[in-house]
Amino acid sequence: MIAFTFNFEKTLQSSGVVLGRHHGRMESIRLLKILYIADRELLAETGRTLTGDRAVAMKKGPVLCGVYDLIKGTSRDATAWDSVIRTDKYEVVLTEAPVGTGKLTKAEKQKLLDLCERYRDTDSEDLSELTHGFAEWADVFDPKNPASSYPIEWEAVLAAQGEGDWAGEVEADQRERRLTDASFGA
Repeated sequence: MIAFTFNFEKTLQSSGVVLGRHHGRMESIRLLKILYIADRELLAETGRTLTGDRAVAMKKGPVLCGVYDLIKGTSRDATAWDSVIRTDKYEVVLTEAPVGTGKLTKAEKQKLLDLCERYRDTDSEDLSELTHGFAEWADVFDPKNPASSYPIEWEAVLAAQGEGDWAGEVEADQRERRLTDASFGA
C-alpha cells in the first residue's frame, strides 16, 4: 500500500499559494478540493503527492485528512497553522504572517497556480460536485451512509487516472524514502 508522510510545511505553503491567488480568503471546501486535485495530479505525473496527506471519501467528495484537521483546529499543528491561516466560519483566511514557498518545487507551485486558474470560474459547490466524478471517490463512498468517511487508497487514485501500473514503483520508492529518513533521523 502506498503511504506518504504528511508534510505540514509544504501543506501550509501550498495553502498560502492558493489563498494568495484568491485574495487571501476562500471557502474551506474550495481549498480542500484544490489541494486534493493537486495531490491527485502530481501523483500521476511524478509519483509523489504535494501534502503527503491521507485521503478519504466524504459526502462533499475527496478530502485530505490532515488539511481538514488543520482547518477544524484539531491537528497537533493547529497553533502553527492558525498563526498563518485562520478559520472564519466556513472560510479560511490568510493572516499577515508571511507564508513563504521555499519547500515547494517550481513544478508544485505551478501546479497550484494552474489549478487556481483552471477552476477560477467554478464555484465551490460545482468544484465539489466535479470531484464526485473521480472514480476513487465513487468506488468507496457509500451514499446510504453519507455521514461517514471512507479511506481512499493512492493506488486507486493512480488507477483512476490510467496510471495503475505505476503503483508498485511508487510504493517501493516511498518505502525506500521512509527507510532512508529513519536511518538519517529525518
